[in-house]
Amino acid sequence: MARRMTWILFGMLVPQSLGNVMRTDDRCPFYDLGTVSSCEQSNHPLSKEDYYKELKSLNIKELYFAIVDLMRHSQECWPADGPQDNDVQSYAGLFNRLAWHCSGSFRLINNTGKAAGGCEGGRQRYWPENQWRDNSNLDKARGLLGKVKAQFGNQVSWGDLMTFAGTVAIKASGGPANKFCFGRVDDADGSRSVELGVEGINGCNKDDVASDAPCRNSFHWQEQNETDNARCNLTQDNGRLQASHSVGLIYVYPEGPQLKRSDASYNPKWVHNRSPRLSALEVRDTFNMRMGWTDRETVALIGGGHTLGRTHGNCNLADTKWAEKPYNSEGPNFEAVPGSGRGPTDGTCGAGAEAGFGPNTVSSGFDGAWTRTPSQWSYDYFEGLFKETWEPVKSPYGNDQWWTKARNSTFSSTRRLTADMSLVADTTYRQIAAEYQADHAAFDSDFANAWYKLVHRSADHPSENDLEKDAGVCTNFEFLNDSREVIV
Repeated sequence: MARRMTWILFGMLVPQSLGNVMRTDDRCPFYDLGTVSSCEQSNHPLSKEDYYKELKSLNIKELYFAIVDLMRHSQECWPADGPQDNDVQSYAGLFNRLAWHCSGSFRLINNTGKAAGGCEGGRQRYWPENQWRDNSNLDKARGLLGKVKAQFGNQVSWGDLMTFAGTVAIKASGGPANKFCFGRVDDADGSRSVELGVEGINGCNKDDVASDAPCRNSFHWQEQNETDNARCNLTQDNGRLQASHSVGLIYVYPEGPQLKRSDASYNPKWVHNRSPRLSALEVRDTFNMRMGWTDRETVALIGGGHTLGRTHGNCNLADTKWAEKPYNSEGPNFEAVPGSGRGPTDGTCGAGAEAGFGPNTVSSGFDGAWTRTPSQWSYDYFEGLFKETWEPVKSPYGNDQWWTKARNSTFSSTRRLTADMSLVADTTYRQIAAEYQADHAAFDSDFANAWYKLVHRSADHPSENDLEKDAGVCTNFEFLNDSREVIV
């Protein structure tokens, strides 16, 4: 094998150059490989020429099954989801979200032909992206994948590893993923993400480092309650490009805009009055205007992205010391006690071995799975949207979301966000979603194409075909000849 191995730990060979990053605290063993805590730090990644040379010796099948093995075996340092939803344990949803959020920073700049963001560069490991609240607890995902990174060393960049892990998660869970191309060269730091917005500045001691939150140029929708969160305009001071409607978010406010009490649609009997119709405007603004997606691609991506995994907010921080400054919004480590790698263990968020993580994890503050089998690919997402009547509910954390009106229905254990409900509130989105409910093959095909486009576009390779033309190292997963190797 091309990489040089020098010693064995936990039964696994580790490259000499990576052996000094093993953890001695309660975080996952390879945590520091995936998260750089200081904004002043920089690594020395391979040049493009050197990385492309390393890629030629990458055993893609070996990498695939290393990720699958990790995905299916829950680790004590960060337990896998599944059991709390009566499903098998799996990191599929976590790895899928990692790739989503790393790739989803991609932006087309005001129809100029120029682009920013994307997962190439692997900048989610660095400030400012590793302190965006939308990336809460993705440090744990990178920490888990650090084991694979240590195994393969320079043969796979972080940008390639994160996007491939998300693709493998879909494929190995029975979902549609047809092709993947390597060639994302890692950056030395996160400076190229600063134009997308700085939220947290923990560990940053530079005089010129400051947060962009809240954004200076903002607005409220006409029907929106003026006390609700203001939305960021696309263009900010000094030409900075606002990635979403809030600094630290990658896509949209999942809760959606809160209606004014005077609005005709306001229902005083509901626990919240978040507007799916206004949320649809935000979804379209972000996906179409800021990211360059069509309406059809948008519906396919949201439906597929919310098929695997779940949201996490099974903990109420009210009247605790974390209420004013929630630990789940404090990057880059998103932990209640430094070095613990989890939420509080004082009884605030569960007790015993799973206190502060597992079923007691707090990431976004929403809680629940979108489907009945969040560890396996299914078509529950659209089935549930149309077959159920959804009503407002609050998560244990206190966030506004939706559950089924019939509390003994088939989908009563699942949840939806206001951004999900926007797909049936908007006429165009609803028509596409209805088609996907009726035609699973069309959904699979459209999602596979949109996913490929999502994880292959970046500032340096703005077209989804650029990586294949440049590096020429791709797989169609032709090595998966036995379907038993694919399904969880």
